[in-house]
Amino acid sequence: MPNPDAKRFAILIEPHLDALFRAAHPLARNRADAEDLVQETCVRAYERIAEPRDPQLIKPWLLRVMHNLFIDGVRRARVESLASSGNDEDAASSAAHQSPEENLNAAEREEQFHRAWLKLDRNHRALLALQAEGYSVREISEITGVDGEALNA
Repeated sequence: MPNPDAKRFAILIEPHLDALFRAAHPLARNRADAEDLVQETCVRAYERIAEPRDPQLIKPWLLRVMHNLFIDGVRRARVESLASSGNDEDAASSAAHQSPEENLNAAEREEQFHRAWLKLDRNHRALLALQAEGYSVREISEITGVDGEALNA
């Protein structure tokens, strides 16, 4: 007899895995940490698979779970930032098609962006990552629990 939780997970959660990864990657700043964040989100979702009643609210629920996991992880790892310089394979592939000067300029811009990103409050990084993913202020408010009026200010 098939596990009803596994079937519910496959129907409700699996269609949102790509969106979860797209939202996790700007938070984690590298593929491995983003994959870990999505995996932990899925574990939490599976543990609470009976909670969501409305299938239309699954994606915001998942993103809220992921947001909370990210914030909790950052709090636990204050000494070590979850953000890193990015995927080395992507950088190597891109670098192969650029001149040394272009590579240096790109690396400097990436470093400037990285420093500016890390200067932002963790909660602001999470909000900006969700906005960059295309979520509306209302959706971000539902995901993060931050008042929509505060987001518009």
